[in-house]
Amino acid sequence: MSNIRFEINQDIATITFDLQNEKINKLSFEILKEFDEKLNLVKDDHTIKALVIDSAKKDIFIAGADIKQIEQLKDETEIFDALMEVHRIFNKLENLTIPTIAYINGACMGGGLELALACNYRVLSTNPKTQLAFPEIKLGIFPGFAGTFRTPKLIGLVNALDLILTGKNVDAKKAYKLNLADEIFDNAQKEFMLNDFIKKAINGNLGSRKSFYLLNYPPFNEIIFSRALKNLEDKLNPEFKAPFKALEVIKETINKDIEFANKIEATQFSQIAITKESKNLIKLFFTFEKLNKNFEKTLNPISNTVVLGNGVMGKGIIWLFSKYLKDVRIKLRDISQAHEIIKDVSKIYSYLIKTKKMTKNEVDFKLNKISYTDKFDGFKHFDFVIEAIVEDEKAKKEAYAQIEKVANENVIIATNTSSISIEKLGSDLKNKGNFIGVHFFNPVNLMPLVEVIPSQYTSKETINKVFELLISCGKTPILVKDCAGFIVNRILLPYLNEAAFILSESSSVEHIDHLIKEFGMPMGPFNLADTVGIDVGYKVATILYDEYGYRMPIAPILEKMYDAKYFGKKGETGGFYQYDGKDDYVNEHVTSMLQSNSKIISDEEIVQRCLYIMINEAARCLEENIVTEAAIIDFAMITGTGFPAYKGGLLTYANEVGLRNILESLRQFEKDYGSRFAPSNLLIKLVEEHEDFETGEVLWKR
Repeated sequence: MSNIRFEINQDIATITFDLQNEKINKLSFEILKEFDEKLNLVKDDHTIKALVIDSAKKDIFIAGADIKQIEQLKDETEIFDALMEVHRIFNKLENLTIPTIAYINGACMGGGLELALACNYRVLSTNPKTQLAFPEIKLGIFPGFAGTFRTPKLIGLVNALDLILTGKNVDAKKAYKLNLADEIFDNAQKEFMLNDFIKKAINGNLGSRKSFYLLNYPPFNEIIFSRALKNLEDKLNPEFKAPFKALEVIKETINKDIEFANKIEATQFSQIAITKESKNLIKLFFTFEKLNKNFEKTLNPISNTVVLGNGVMGKGIIWLFSKYLKDVRIKLRDISQAHEIIKDVSKIYSYLIKTKKMTKNEVDFKLNKISYTDKFDGFKHFDFVIEAIVEDEKAKKEAYAQIEKVANENVIIATNTSSISIEKLGSDLKNKGNFIGVHFFNPVNLMPLVEVIPSQYTSKETINKVFELLISCGKTPILVKDCAGFIVNRILLPYLNEAAFILSESSSVEHIDHLIKEFGMPMGPFNLADTVGIDVGYKVATILYDEYGYRMPIAPILEKMYDAKYFGKKGETGGFYQYDGKDDYVNEHVTSMLQSNSKIISDEEIVQRCLYIMINEAARCLEENIVTEAAIIDFAMITGTGFPAYKGGLLTYANEVGLRNILESLRQFEKDYGSRFAPSNLLIKLVEEHEDFETGEVLWKR
């Protein structure tokens, strides 16, 4: 059965992608072979006056290359040969002697965009789903179907680098401004507007668009390449090779002939596609895809919500639901708070206006969905109530009792607690089946991860409806068994705590932060602790210590800072750092609390102690079946803490280091620093059985 339709109507050929038994179009090597055959039909028929390339899929042109095929490629020569074959096909398309037009109504990504670039013209619908991008960088590779060569030629070096090195999306209007699109119109006008465009293309009546870019040539391009490299070096860890390689390829091939460029691109791509960084990022991509399909559609999805709590997290949740749901009601302690809350929520929207992803009118429409009350009333018609109040068990339980009095009997009540047991919080509720933990991460508008924590009583229907809600709001939820700290905080807090223990013995705030950033984390542990808030971190650490005892003692410096009210960025007194609005510098008031930290500890040990204590706790989470897949922990630590994605996640990194090496180090640390480093039973078992977190699933799954 054909995946590509071919038809000729009034001397206009149309090639329509419509992959059988697939929701999207993607370019596998088999599909490209079929495409090549259709191009031969066009090439050999001299009556054809123009070629249109289209898609039969709703809101999809071509979503890119087949990632599964890329993942399976292991040999450089095999990859090089495959890419050169793609180049031959796309060059054939580019060299046709008739006008070639890609009509794009929906997502056009990666290899799909590179196919469109090989056409003479690109006509786009203004459908909001029409988005163009080169997302390959996010997979540890770069455009490999001549995108690195054709893009600078078409839209200029500066714009090409921006698209290729970031993986950012552009809509139809932006694409037109960039010269990436030759015409844009509403899809409802397709029949008339596209036919008119085709006639103009055949008759040579299309006005010329910009095709010469001075900055593509020396000496200007040398300055641009130099600045682009410095920008990458400032922002990215050099271990993440893909953006650096992409820049090299563009620099080497710009203004050269296409045969030379094809070979350079294929050579460099074939080398980077087999790196562990690329394989790790592709694996992460598949985990993400799987998690975002982890629900069944319901007939009456949640469409409105009540939010209790208006701190930083509460405002983020209000923003999220105002963006995606029909109605949001805020429960306030004092009605006079309303103005400031709406103002702060609108500030989150301001970035979307600034980047032209939303208009001011659209934002005003979203903000008008928000209503507020200082009483527990008007809750009857709401499907979902979430509290994000102070991390205090008694206060939360009192709120739930009030909600149950006034809400309808089917309402789902959720808590955004970051560490308190869901079982404990829901113990006094009448309808325990509708109670669930929904733990967002701060800032809500940027962090995709949400931990969903049912109690033993939570119904499957409640879990499914919450997953449906969160995924519809652009979040990626993971299901986590109830325990203190859940997954991310349970694993992360020992890391922050250990950094504080190390500081008490040796080194400095700046040096420890520098080493962890050099490893690949987005910020050091002390910078992170200040950002989260020392008060918040200390309260969570106290809850974890109460639950896990000797494994999670609280570093004395954290207790001293909490007592002295050094709460981090949000306080005037700062935290580990002082913040004066310009420069951040180490807070001497805090370092003066350290009694003696003159011990010499190697940089290697500092990094190992911070990371291995997390790996050990992650192993315990698997052992207790808090989650049952190592890939879920990897995903959670990447999306919840910023663990470097190209390393594959915490447990993939552990496999790379070697579990035997980690076990030996933990045993030594236990001798030197105490029982918080006692190796988990699962880690010992994996080493004994010569397994790791990828191969040893049978040792913890039950």
